[in-house]
Amino acid sequence: MKPADMDVIRNKISPLLERGELALLLGAGFSVVNSGERGLLPNGDRLRDLILAEAGKRPGLRTSLKDAYLVGVRGILDFNGFLASCFTVSSAFRWQEQIFNYPWSRVYTTNIDNVLSVAHEQARRKGRLGGDFAFFNYSDPNLVSDTIGSIPVVAIHGMCDRLSDGFIFSSLEYAKATAKILDWHRDLAAKSLTGGLLVVGNQLEESDIDAYIASREIVYDPSERRYGNWIVMPNPDEIKAENYTAAGYTVIDATAQEFFDYLFSITKPKTVGEIVLETIPTVKAAANRAKAMTWFKGAFRPVITEIESARQEKGILRHFITGSDPEWFYIVNDAHASTVRDAVLTSKVADMLQANSSGLGIFHVTGPSGSGKTTSIRSILRNIVNTYQFCYEFDGSAGIDLDYFRDVVDGFTEKSVFVFYSASEYYYAVGYMSKHFSGKDRPYCLFILEDRTSDYRRNAAQLRVLSSPVVVDISDLERSDALAIAKKIEDSGHTFKNFSEYSLDRRASIILDKEKGYGGDLLSALFSLTTHENFEEKIYQDYNSVADPLATRVLDVVAIVNSLGFSVPISYVSGMLAESPADVEQRLHDDLAGVLVRKGEMIRCRHRIIASYYFDNCIAGHGSVEMMVDILSFLSRQFAVEDIRRHPLPYRIYKELISFEFLYDQYLPIKSRRDGAESVYHEAQSMFGRDGIFWLQFGRYYRKVGNFDSAIDCFRTGLEFYESFQTKHSLGVTLIEKYMDNECLDPSLYREGVQLLDSERIRRGAGDPYPTTALIDLLSKVVRANPGLLDARDKLKGCINYGLKYFSGDAYFADQVKRFVRGVDY
Repeated sequence: MKPADMDVIRNKISPLLERGELALLLGAGFSVVNSGERGLLPNGDRLRDLILAEAGKRPGLRTSLKDAYLVGVRGILDFNGFLASCFTVSSAFRWQEQIFNYPWSRVYTTNIDNVLSVAHEQARRKGRLGGDFAFFNYSDPNLVSDTIGSIPVVAIHGMCDRLSDGFIFSSLEYAKATAKILDWHRDLAAKSLTGGLLVVGNQLEESDIDAYIASREIVYDPSERRYGNWIVMPNPDEIKAENYTAAGYTVIDATAQEFFDYLFSITKPKTVGEIVLETIPTVKAAANRAKAMTWFKGAFRPVITEIESARQEKGILRHFITGSDPEWFYIVNDAHASTVRDAVLTSKVADMLQANSSGLGIFHVTGPSGSGKTTSIRSILRNIVNTYQFCYEFDGSAGIDLDYFRDVVDGFTEKSVFVFYSASEYYYAVGYMSKHFSGKDRPYCLFILEDRTSDYRRNAAQLRVLSSPVVVDISDLERSDALAIAKKIEDSGHTFKNFSEYSLDRRASIILDKEKGYGGDLLSALFSLTTHENFEEKIYQDYNSVADPLATRVLDVVAIVNSLGFSVPISYVSGMLAESPADVEQRLHDDLAGVLVRKGEMIRCRHRIIASYYFDNCIAGHGSVEMMVDILSFLSRQFAVEDIRRHPLPYRIYKELISFEFLYDQYLPIKSRRDGAESVYHEAQSMFGRDGIFWLQFGRYYRKVGNFDSAIDCFRTGLEFYESFQTKHSLGVTLIEKYMDNECLDPSLYREGVQLLDSERIRRGAGDPYPTTALIDLLSKVVRANPGLLDARDKLKGCINYGLKYFSGDAYFADQVKRFVRGVDY
């Protein structure tokens, strides 16, 4: 092996493998040295001869493998069984077995032989597995429940022991696979396009993945990728090597065995648990919990390593002032203003960590979009991480497994900090951990939560049962902070007309006025200030400057999902639009450069508030039923109902898209939304028919359009799958509305509706005013519709008296009481 190639392996590939951040793609060159019952595993020519011999034929001068394959299908009894025997081995070489001593991020193979499964079994018997490996065929769905806590090993072209499930072998199967673009193929394509892929024994010439390599050559820019890709092959053709290099692959001249022998000789075997132990304070025995450690590694990013990585990045710091997301790159380079607010918040967090030795605490930061919540939190983390180094940010693209989370944190021996952005989705997890920590002598664990004010208020009841969370709202900008921002703009080299020429104090006043004009949205205020353009008008112009139809569809999908609070993987965008990752990548590089931002495999707008403007001003009211059905169809293949408890990314996206408020009130055109929404729900019931949330939203749609019978049917169906407060509440409300709509002729509707709502009111008790105030509202309407119904009057008085005792300070309750007193004399 050449010294230069050995240097690449030592300095580039080995460190990634040690961190568990390297994906592996294997091809025929990996297993060509293995033998089965019919001798060496066949290449194309030898397989042709084996098939023809079994069929009693001899090859002609022009007989191809495809010809032999078609003859075999017709002429060999149990052709799949024969084909499997050609690719089945009983043992693997030591260097092949060693692959499973290391925690790869993914393992793919285009081989249909069983060498990898045999090698895995040999490593398992010796107790030397680097993680929990799970094997998948290319046709298997990429479900969260199957992959969480495991390292996927994916047969991209099929498995010899599962040929009946399909395999990609002849040009016909290649064509079918290319047309279908399966989810695992997208997964591999995204990894190829974003970097960190090691290819061994595979020349990447199969037609189902060849397009991805060609596109990488078109769009490849080393500065945009954190990691490169590498391809290993013996005696590489000079022209091929040049093409691989142009596509961003470093070519290494070696056989598979030579390469792996050297890589494994310089890289110590590690388990996922041992890697995670380097970043968490826990006992060594915890490393044996392979699935929990694998999940934790993928779900949480250690702040200290994020900071170290950001220090290696290069870029233009001024962009932060004009609206870029507060990435760690900007924080570690002090692109943000150091404000008094951040210092106060840091002091509060430090006090909580210093004052508590055990238990669980909550520090909650709320505020409007663009108000600087994430910037403040990351400023806090940067300030405390040297003292409290076990700080972690939750990766919003990951699902959360409560059992794994509990198992890992249970072993902690030092204080820790966990940060959740857009945290309302995870209040249930915080509640679970709080109950688990209660009464136990565990090192103090602090949860820092970030939410939009509206999301916090809507879901705050879930946190009221927990021990007094510290809630800090940063809606209003203080003058001292405005002064710091004005000084930072000056220090960054920005000069703006009607701003920079004024005194520092005057500049701070201008910032305060702008910020108030944008309702606490500091990002929009600074954009307007620094560009002299109206923020919404500029975003509208940016959107309409995208002329390419596919680029517009990509922007629509990313803006929709990002406006809901999520970045989206490139493989998801590809799947949602039924376009190849290569075509999506090319649009990102050309038409959408500067409009969308990609970090690794994730795509988003420059900031969530920009995504919201794209959606509100350019997409809302113009939505397509076909696009939404396609998006939901893709998402339905990414999770099963059993995964919902983990709240994985595809489920969270689906839950927002299927909601009545989004689909009917925002997305679809007003003139056609009644029929359009029903069409979407109709198609979606075959995908999500076992999910209670789906039936809740379908029922809310029918209730909105006055189809009470269908709404009630939907709500009852939903309750068969999930006992939901929202669904019970909606059912109770709809029953009473139907009672009034039918001129109060069916008392059974009233009785059942009130019974459901009153039971929920009693169960929720004095901790939640909503069930009581909502029932007051409904009973007031019933009394007006049927003044002689004494039961409604009595229950209404009882609810009002209960509310006066426990909810007198609640604005919604006070409003209901005023309305009732004005409308009914009792």
